Amino acid sequence: MRILTYNIWDGGGERLDAIAAVIRASAADCVALQEANAAGATTLASSLGMELTYGEADSMFGTDLAWLTRSPVRSAHNHRLPALSKALLRIEVGGVTLFTTHLASRHEEHLYPRAAEVEAILAVLSGVEDAHLLVGDLNALRPGDAIGTPPAGVEPRGDALPGAPRAVLGPIDAAGYVDCFRRLHPHEPGYTYPASAPWLRLDYVFASADVAERVRACEVIATAAARRASDHLPLLVELG
Repeated sequence: MRILTYNIWDGGGERLDAIAAVIRASAADCVALQEANAAGATTLASSLGMELTYGEADSMFGTDLAWLTRSPVRSAHNHRLPALSKALLRIEVGGVTLFTTHLASRHEEHLYPRAAEVEAILAVLSGVEDAHLLVGDLNALRPGDAIGTPPAGVEPRGDALPGAPRAVLGPIDAAGYVDCFRRLHPHEPGYTYPASAPWLRLDYVFASADVAERVRACEVIATAAARRASDHLPLLVELG
């Protein structure tokens, strides 16, 4: 099973054809979309011949979450929790439970602290006994991850500042989840943002311990097409 997580930037707009081409080239079986809207997600599902599971969110920017799948979804639930700046969208497909979310941006974090978002998400995941993945744009950096050179005129802030505590993602590690990219690529940066000149790793696939052993590959898609299609590069994981 190939699973792609992709922040498509403000619903995709006039870039939907380009986004569809990136997804098609990835040969993904399941695609998690962040910053989706209903019209764009429906268009992508139709263009790609995939089933759409849509999750309305509480974003101040009016963007939601979605899953696109090639196989039928056995069950789905959209967790719209008070602590979340958006939502946590869950599906069960192909014998695996998949979650996607999008943690608060810097514009929202004063209302939705990311650490509290992670706590609420882990409370949901703690009740899941099946193999599962958490994927999405987490807007946070892991301790020890390098940062690249910011584009001209961009100043580091938040987790990218020297000495920043980078405390948001620690509880996910402590709960036993495996950062799939970092496990397979301990020395590669894995930058996903911004797509045109990436210098930060903001997009992740975390696997429960039982499914982590099935991970065969986890790669950032950094093709020329992907660099143009959105402001994030997508991240693809393959399960054996």
